[in-house]
Amino acid sequence: MTWLSVAGSILYYCSLPITTLFSWLLIPLAPLLYLCHYIAAGCLLPFALLAKFETLYIYLGVAAVIGLVTGSVLHLSSTVLVSLFDLTPTPEEKGRTAASVRAAREKKLEQVWQDSQVKDEDGNWKNGISMEKYVEWLEKNATQRGDDHGLLGLTILEEEDDSEDEF
Repeated sequence: MTWLSVAGSILYYCSLPITTLFSWLLIPLAPLLYLCHYIAAGCLLPFALLAKFETLYIYLGVAAVIGLVTGSVLHLSSTVLVSLFDLTPTPEEKGRTAASVRAAREKKLEQVWQDSQVKDEDGNWKNGISMEKYVEWLEKNATQRGDDHGLLGLTILEEEDDSEDEF
């Protein structure tokens, strides 16, 4: 026998009474130890499931880093090119919106209405607008729009019924 196996045998037989006494003391505690083991395994189960997807996390992390680096390089290069060649976009002229046209029309009508208000002999306000002024105003607006026919110039499309089945 070698000296290593002799030392191991001596150590085993010297510690045998202690290990036997320790195992006898642990036998009544075995159910509690099993319970603690299962509780710890249950608590660590989410981490075990997450560890199974480790490769996926590494792949997605590397993809995110590559995307961030590429996006940053493209942003910086486009910013440099825009400032170098003075490529700032010019704002486009926008025409009048429908809301602004309506607001201007209402303001104009209100002004015409206020200009047409007069007092009668009793001191009360009355509407002094005459039908001639109104027709004159309508004709002036129609010629500005290029609309000589008023509503008669508009086409009203009617839906045709192609079904020949009648019950």
